[in-house]
Amino acid sequence: MLGRHARARNRQNEEVAYFVALASAFLVVSAATALRPGRRGLLATLAYPVGWAAGELPGQGIFLEAVLVGVLWWWGWPVTPWLSIVVLVVASVVVAENLVLIGILFYSRRIVRRAMARAPDRPLSIPRPRDDLFGRWWRTALQIPFHPRDMQLHRNLVYGPLERHRLDVWRLSTTPSDAPVIYYLHGGAWTFGDKREQGRPMLHEFVRRGWVVVASNYRLAPRYPWPAQIEDATRALGWIKQNIATYGGSPDRLVIAGGSAGGHLAALLALSANDPTWRPEEMVELADWRVRGAMSFYGVLEMTGDDAHWRGLGRGIRILLERRVVQAPYLGHEALYRSLSPYERISVDSPPFFVVQGVNDTLVEVNVARDFVAKFREVALAPIYYVELPFTQHAFDVTASPRTSATTRAAVAFAESVATPRPALTTTLVASYQVPPTGLFVHVGEAWLEAAAAASRLGALFVVTSDNPYSQVQEAQVNEARRNELRRTLRARGVDFVESVARDPRGRWRDEVGVALVGSSRELARALARTWDQFAYYEVTPEGVSVRDALSDVELV
Repeated sequence: MLGRHARARNRQNEEVAYFVALASAFLVVSAATALRPGRRGLLATLAYPVGWAAGELPGQGIFLEAVLVGVLWWWGWPVTPWLSIVVLVVASVVVAENLVLIGILFYSRRIVRRAMARAPDRPLSIPRPRDDLFGRWWRTALQIPFHPRDMQLHRNLVYGPLERHRLDVWRLSTTPSDAPVIYYLHGGAWTFGDKREQGRPMLHEFVRRGWVVVASNYRLAPRYPWPAQIEDATRALGWIKQNIATYGGSPDRLVIAGGSAGGHLAALLALSANDPTWRPEEMVELADWRVRGAMSFYGVLEMTGDDAHWRGLGRGIRILLERRVVQAPYLGHEALYRSLSPYERISVDSPPFFVVQGVNDTLVEVNVARDFVAKFREVALAPIYYVELPFTQHAFDVTASPRTSATTRAAVAFAESVATPRPALTTTLVASYQVPPTGLFVHVGEAWLEAAAAASRLGALFVVTSDNPYSQVQEAQVNEARRNELRRTLRARGVDFVESVARDPRGRWRDEVGVALVGSSRELARALARTWDQFAYYEVTPEGVSVRDALSDVELV
């Protein structure tokens, strides 16, 4: 009788051991998928659901494995030698793989810091972990996106007539007036998702730093096909421009962000400020649709599915768009698909961008981000910062990991660099720009000629300076460095220019050195003026000189 009971007990122990071995084997496969996901067929389909948790929660993976082995020990270790060995070996592999994944999370800090510091235009240094105001080490260790206790949450504010036209505004009770604003768009393949679900670790850090955060819902496909999504995102942007001052935010200091499909919408909005196609009719009086910068996290930045960008993953995005989102075939509607592709909308006056992409992303091919960044650097004047994260899957920033805290610090550095307050353009400044009283001279051959006389020889000119951003007087060496960078930018793009100088005959201002663009467009001149933080630029013809506002492009008189 006792022997029969012992045998039954041993069978139960072995059954539990088999369960532990199988569960541990799944953890092995999950971690292996996080490290090296499949990129074809069924393996690509399973890579994200199988590998995401292991890649983002490796500490929890080790804890779960310890629980499994602990339960087996408590229940009764199997007496079969080979089974014991299998359990121990598989458990060891789980721990080893997850330790590697933990190391990758912390190594990402160096990757992010290096990417920002080595940006070809206007490198940025990012804060250290100890400088986080909300993402403390214990929150990162728990990887749970708690929100600040003193955060004020204004829920479900109405920005349009439909059910999904709702947005939330986050701020602190101590947030000052005219605070900078982050507008965040959630992802979900344009077919699911909610404003409460994504980007929270980063957004909570921004709230703690005195930013106003706006997160909006938008209509979802397939019930509402394209362009419902971008129309709603545009409407919400218009609402922010018109109403965010009520909540302490500055409509002029607005940065837009999003992840995945939200990254696509954010990028498309930022690159379409001059396109009225998606604007609501009731917002026609709103003139300024520009944002200071855009942040795309693993965003879908190319929407045609062209394999030159997608390298094997384009068929999936094409099927999704054709069947559920756009609900029209690509063939015969190529212009439509290009119109919703941020890659196709990059222009010389595009705003600054911050792009983050994981190499192991099996939903958005890393080459999509690479190609977008390469074209942006070739076409646009504004800086773009690109962080490429090794061994990183889609939607990595849902959890508050060391990797997420690193990209958050980079996002903070970027947003703060582009959203600094602009001084007011006063009537006194406008008067000082006029020619006369200001003297504007252009270097032609061996002589300095008055600007209109120079235009008689060279043709119409546009004069831009990089000195004294927003008329805030800088040290001589600062201005000289800015001038050199401006000239390098123009030479790299093959822009023909000669030297210019603006002189105040009353002696109130030091000479401002600039460039006179020869044979260039007004669009380029205006983009240069905005990029170099100038209120205005000069348009010069043989008939005279006019001063044009760098933002609105109207003539300043």
